[in-house]
Amino acid sequence: MSKEQLRVLIVEDEFITIEAISSILEEMNCIISGDAMSAEEAIEVLEKGETDLAILDINIKGDKDGIWIGNKIKHNYKIPFIFLTAFGDDKTIMRAVETGPYGYLVKPFSKADVYSAIEIAMNTHTKLNKEDETKETRRSENEAIFIRDDYNFVKIQVKDILFVKSDKNYLEVHLHNKTHLVRGKLSDFIENLPTADFMKVHRSYAINISKIDVLGGGFIKLGEQEIPLGGDYKTELIKRIKTF
Repeated sequence: MSKEQLRVLIVEDEFITIEAISSILEEMNCIISGDAMSAEEAIEVLEKGETDLAILDINIKGDKDGIWIGNKIKHNYKIPFIFLTAFGDDKTIMRAVETGPYGYLVKPFSKADVYSAIEIAMNTHTKLNKEDETKETRRSENEAIFIRDDYNFVKIQVKDILFVKSDKNYLEVHLHNKTHLVRGKLSDFIENLPTADFMKVHRSYAINISKIDVLGGGFIKLGEQEIPLGGDYKTELIKRIKTF
């Protein structure tokens, strides 16, 4: 596990079990981001964005059980979760499996059981994230679009676009060694690009942020090309690039 303190949400409707898990987590130098006895309380904690992993009792009381919370985490919060259970019928187990949990803890459990479950969950989560990042990088590197050039549609690699300049009803699509002139609106062009690497930095310019060489007070340099940077866009741009 990481040397940074892991923030864990406990969803359980029995005080004695909450205390037992909390005690073990504290011995492991984890932080309890919250403990919840209902789905509603769990969502309140998750909404704060301060949880790295959740331990969910499948059979909490109420209309929305731990499996419901697991589904919400899977689709909305993208953190690993572990199911906690003492028993379960086949139907419940099948529902639990479909959510794709990162592990299970069976009551009664020991400190070693909790540690192992968390260790496996976090390592699996890290591995899956790296695989997703690799797939996304490969996908982005191979993405292409077709733009109209006179009476032909020309294929260009998205990664080769430096910036796009709006000039009335036309757009100048600037590559390293060529510029294409196409009809359209800047906002529509950006929305149709199959990547999140582009953003508007001025009312008339959108850039490929991966191509930035210099970020100045009111300008950006992409190689030798200087692009104006509007004040309304600077804060968002800084959020999206790595700065030191």
